Amino acid sequence: MLRRSRFSANVNNQPTIYLPPPARCERLAELCARTGGIWAPREPGGAERVTYAVPVHATGEVREYLRRFATVPVEPAGVARVAGGRVFGPGHVLAPDGTTIARDVSWDFGKPPGEHWLLAYRKIRTPRRIDGPVAVAATALGAGYCHWLLEELPRWLVLGADLGGARTIIAHGAQPFMREALARIGGAGELLEPGRYAHVECAELIVPRVNGPEGELTPLAAESLNERVATWTAGATSPWGERIYISRENARRRRVTNEGELWARLERHGFTKVRLEELPWAGQIAALRHAKTVVAPHGAGLANTVFCQAGTRVVEFFNRGYMNAVFWRVAALRALDYRPVVVEGAEPLAAIPARGREDITAEVAAVVRAATE
Repeated sequence: MLRRSRFSANVNNQPTIYLPPPARCERLAELCARTGGIWAPREPGGAERVTYAVPVHATGEVREYLRRFATVPVEPAGVARVAGGRVFGPGHVLAPDGTTIARDVSWDFGKPPGEHWLLAYRKIRTPRRIDGPVAVAATALGAGYCHWLLEELPRWLVLGADLGGARTIIAHGAQPFMREALARIGGAGELLEPGRYAHVECAELIVPRVNGPEGELTPLAAESLNERVATWTAGATSPWGERIYISRENARRRRVTNEGELWARLERHGFTKVRLEELPWAGQIAALRHAKTVVAPHGAGLANTVFCQAGTRVVEFFNRGYMNAVFWRVAALRALDYRPVVVEGAEPLAAIPARGREDITAEVAAVVRAATE
């Protein structure tokens, strides 16, 4: 059983000393080669590209928009071992001397590969030393469900049951779904919760890489999630039926302004409303694994479509200003029948981060057609 603890930024209450920020970004494999570390690829070959199938059941406008994001460069998965490697904040990996940051495992969303907010951060504290091998699975936004499931958990799983030989793993574990998953994974040692500005130096740092750029789900990551979860949910059933609607009515943002009208139509077609945040993690998995049609506004609950069976119909609806492609890519990797719906209008389709908090008005007739015809 893993023992949980938290980072302490200044355990000895000594006067604060700030270190210079990293000077540049580099790839994890380059950091290993430069510092005498070991890079062990888990897949043969060099860099490759993953192409996601553009959905057939979408308007021409939507298909053209998604086509811009259809090809993503992905490097082979693997595990690095770096003597004296450092971890800052929520999983950012630094070289032993702190001068570089491993950009391909230290995500800063929306920034190009050569940039990172940490390059300009002037309050990096002296690192706390941790003896013994330490693995890092934590990711920048891994405290939230979607990023934890699609970005952080695959990194944990690629280490294997023995965590790659680590005595300590830096990972998020505070939420109930995290604790449920970690209890199933098992293992011994210490689970160290990442701190926002905490800084540690590890006698040996073990760094798994399985996701693509900025945490993009890859075929291997999707496969590893399903292989492991299949053993956890064998024989499980779902009381929610084959047609489910994932509601965000209890969410703090991005609620559906006309959900009453939409739900009245869907209910007549035999759908069951599900509030995933009210279910245990195993229940969420079961609901999606047994569903044959899933309807939902864009939101973290759709990360669970990674557990859907091939051919499951997924209808995701958006506002025009925030059409995020993440769950389309999950659907493409899982061979799902993905059907995106956006509100009609003259505004160009985009994925503007600030618009991601806005409520969604469903194009009710279009959503119902996509779900039932």
